[in-house]
Amino acid sequence: MRSGVCRALVCALMMYVGNATLAARANSPVLLTEATSTRAVALESVTFHREPFAPTSRAPWGREQRTRIMLFAMNLALPAGVPPTAVTADAEDATRRHYDLTVEYVGKVPGQVWMSAVILRLSDDLGDVGDVLVRITYQGQSSNRVRVGIGHIGGGLPDDQSPYVLEFDGSPQTVDYGYFWNEGDNLGHFFWEFWAMPGYNAGATYLLSDGYGGAHALLFGFAYFGFEESRYSLYGNIYDGTNIITYSSDEGPAPNEWGHFAVGWDGAYIVTYLNGVPVGRTAFAGPRRTPGFPGGGGRLLIGGSDHNNLDGRIAQVRGYEGSNPREDPAALGSHSTLASFIPQTIFASGGNLLSNFFRPSLHVADLSPGHNGSQHVGRLRGTLYPYGVLGECPDCPLPQFVVDPTAPGFSNETASTQPSVSVEAPSPVPSGAHIFDSFSRRNSTYTLGGSGGLGSTEGGTAGVQAWQMSQPSLTLMPFGILNGRAVLLANGTCSAWVPTGSTTGNLDVRVDRRAGTWGSGIHTGLSFRVIDGSNFFFAYTSDANDNPSGPKVLNVGYYSAGNRTDLTRNVQMPTNWTTLRVVTRNTGIIDVYADGSLMYSTSNVLMATAIGAGIYNHQTGSGLANRWDNFTVFDALQLRLF
Repeated sequence: MRSGVCRALVCALMMYVGNATLAARANSPVLLTEATSTRAVALESVTFHREPFAPTSRAPWGREQRTRIMLFAMNLALPAGVPPTAVTADAEDATRRHYDLTVEYVGKVPGQVWMSAVILRLSDDLGDVGDVLVRITYQGQSSNRVRVGIGHIGGGLPDDQSPYVLEFDGSPQTVDYGYFWNEGDNLGHFFWEFWAMPGYNAGATYLLSDGYGGAHALLFGFAYFGFEESRYSLYGNIYDGTNIITYSSDEGPAPNEWGHFAVGWDGAYIVTYLNGVPVGRTAFAGPRRTPGFPGGGGRLLIGGSDHNNLDGRIAQVRGYEGSNPREDPAALGSHSTLASFIPQTIFASGGNLLSNFFRPSLHVADLSPGHNGSQHVGRLRGTLYPYGVLGECPDCPLPQFVVDPTAPGFSNETASTQPSVSVEAPSPVPSGAHIFDSFSRRNSTYTLGGSGGLGSTEGGTAGVQAWQMSQPSLTLMPFGILNGRAVLLANGTCSAWVPTGSTTGNLDVRVDRRAGTWGSGIHTGLSFRVIDGSNFFFAYTSDANDNPSGPKVLNVGYYSAGNRTDLTRNVQMPTNWTTLRVVTRNTGIIDVYADGSLMYSTSNVLMATAIGAGIYNHQTGSGLANRWDNFTVFDALQLRLF
């Protein structure tokens, strides 16, 4: 292109490309559209007029005067010597008739090295048909289809519908929302949540970063595999003005697993969440601050900064600053931030920042009421290590919007489509067990319209048994499954049980906890002699004096017609133990063990011949602390050694 034409082109294009929308599949060309529709960013190639485009041009083209239109693309760079005809193009009108369009030119737009201009000749048989859907194809990869008015604007086929999400490939690229946190302020409570998917190389990469230095008002992302083999941990840190406080989780997602990931602070603890279930807790009393300008501090970056950039995909982000919606001031003592919750499938308006990537755009709107008196529009950009985000890098790659057929059904919030997750194969059923359940099956939480529940046991001489539950609502079960363990979804006292198939009531009931590094699985509980949800015995562990860092204690009792009676409380447990075990006999004898150590013994003939057994949660705020694994029931007449 001649330099004068180049300058005119850039001026005409940049009048509206700044808010252009783009859409792509991985490794495919991307045609730019206007921000609010699928209508192409398109110009008549000689006059630079916008649509509608007459089939015949007023500009002379030698022997014929068919109109040439110019579209604009990303991910389209032809190697030297490759002719433009290596790219093909077609259009489809309202009658579903297809037209082949000749590609006459492909070249970089001056000053915008990430963008190419593509000149198409309208075919001779294309008349005044109104809107057509146009796409280009290169090396077998087709672009999104964009809307172009031929002869007049209007009509045409409906837009193609696809679930777009934003993909990061681990290189220095981000969505930059500009300065967000004020330096020198004591920042308040917070809660940030994402619908996202980590890739295979997502260890030590971040969903959110305050700048690109070593200290952050908030850093949140994924750590390398740790507590759970083959799964990431949720990980990050916070700066208190002097020290960096690290937090993490005991459970996390597998590579390429979509999920809801969140972190919040209530003034006492930083809590991480996976699919609405608390999975980690770190003590932090504040203050919380941004380090300010060094390292770009105070700047909100989604997808990383200039290093440790995300390998994965993001669909939505919402942040609350100065408040935490998980806190419930009316429920004193309920530890509401340690309770499970129902994540919204489509984030509703609220918080201080809200963006989704369903309609991909070079500039991403903040749909929240705003923060610090204003909204913060996100800009897709690449960065250049080690210079951070403060300098421009026009040659750096941008994060890409891709069509992801594995993404959850965000367009239908009522659809029950739990995030897929790989789980280990169930352990073999122990010899002689009436009941065995390792909970090694698909996740069952409240995400994506799910109602929780434990399903059925895996085996044993009693056969497969469906779990029954106390206090279920019309739609929501109090227990669920997360990464191969039973978890608490309700926020209160509840039990679940199965018939054991015993003919005597002499039972040996066991369940494992799995104590994690970040506060999960430090407790568990059993129900036994179960008749129904109002009549059963229980044994559970809890924190002495409500101190999570202190000793653990055993509590045993029963419910009769819904009224609770405690048999013993605050029996100190061993420092390290795995299995909580209850031996109950029809003579009334009850023995409670921690692994092989007898912790409590009594005799009570109430409900002594009842044969139901299961799991038990005793109080609110136990969504993190309580876990249940390898639930097993034997005949108590047989001696079983650990």
